[in-house]
Amino acid sequence: MKNHLTMDVYEWPDLAFHHYCLQMYQLNRGVYNTIDQWLYDNGYPEIKRRRKMIIRFLDLMAKKQAEEGRKFLSFGKGNLIVELSEFVAEHGIHARGVLTAY
Repeated sequence: MKNHLTMDVYEWPDLAFHHYCLQMYQLNRGVYNTIDQWLYDNGYPEIKRRRKMIIRFLDLMAKKQAEEGRKFLSFGKGNLIVELSEFVAEHGIHARGVLTAY
């Protein structure tokens, strides 16, 4: 997690939290919404826990993609859900299953 991140950021209004993600990860609103909705649908209804998961996921993806020489986060068609599923599985975090709507 980022060193400057405080617990308060998890309680910010949705727009402010998205702006934080935009500033830190250049994450557009559509990708943010997809991550948030997928986590909600897969066992993370509590907003603070879900936002902690979003930051953990984005930190991991930023590190992984930087090692590949990418400057910004990007996910190809369908890869976001695959990455989220792998992230949840690798970290031993309970998820109810992937919805077919994605």
